[in-house]
Amino acid sequence: MKILLTVLAALCFAAVASAQDYVPNEVYRSADGAASVEDLGEGVYLFRWWPGFYVSPFVVGDDVVLAVDPVSRDVAVLYRDAVAAVTDLPITKIVYSHDHRDHIVGADVLSPDAEVIAHPGTLASLQRRSDPDIPLPQTLVDNGDTIEISGRTVGVHYFGPNHGDSNIGLTFQTGMGSMLVFVDTLEIGIVPYRTLPDTNVHGYIATLRGASQLGVDWALGGHSGPGPGIWIDNYLNYFLDMEQALIKAEAEVVQLPSDSVEDVIAQGERYTDAVIARAVDDLRPAYGQWRGFEAWAPLNAQTVRMYIITGN
Repeated sequence: MKILLTVLAALCFAAVASAQDYVPNEVYRSADGAASVEDLGEGVYLFRWWPGFYVSPFVVGDDVVLAVDPVSRDVAVLYRDAVAAVTDLPITKIVYSHDHRDHIVGADVLSPDAEVIAHPGTLASLQRRSDPDIPLPQTLVDNGDTIEISGRTVGVHYFGPNHGDSNIGLTFQTGMGSMLVFVDTLEIGIVPYRTLPDTNVHGYIATLRGASQLGVDWALGGHSGPGPGIWIDNYLNYFLDMEQALIKAEAEVVQLPSDSVEDVIAQGERYTDAVIARAVDDLRPAYGQWRGFEAWAPLNAQTVRMYIITGN
């Protein structure tokens, strides 16, 4: 019954999305097409790095600029040039969304004198790793804090561990309405990445529940969007439905007895594969149209099944 209800819900979500499609207002594109900027209104812009499928917002205040996630040293050069194409104001603040290297290398290239801002968990992780490529944050923010940027305000939201243990959501007021940026925690129209690397599934679900309560108009991931804010609920329902589909499949698939250690392993693998395949089949009517479903949903299911088994 729950899967059927979610199929109906997914159809409703699709209707909402089609009624509120994002229409890019591109104001800059590099000569080689590798980078672009879209104007979201109210001083908020979106930098896209096309070859690597990354997006990072930046905010132009009255006299300075705040940027989010430089991505890498090479991309930071393109990011810096893209910001300069729409404003001659300096980048004085850089926010790290979380501690993962594929988003936050290159702050010293993007703006070497900028104040770097992050969650305390990001600082702790970077100190533990002693990563020379990533300047340490000087200012720490947590749930409920705001970042002021000369006439603009960015909200900070932390709901606990999710994709990593330091990932913060950021809210912006744009010309289209309110927008939540939650890098790598949700993507618009795309199944979560592979085996959900560095993810606390229980915390991920709690984070999506918390984010859903913000009631934003738009959502942006680290690789896609913006899309309607309903995508927060889409992601939440995807995980809840996957959990239920796996529990149902565990009850339906028969696990045969084994006579040896080798046979236990072989039988266990066949059983696991059958459970995951059956759960993914149950999810396909509601979520099969999401990009990456056939490749990544079975990998997502492996991680969610381990969450069901371990509780983490």
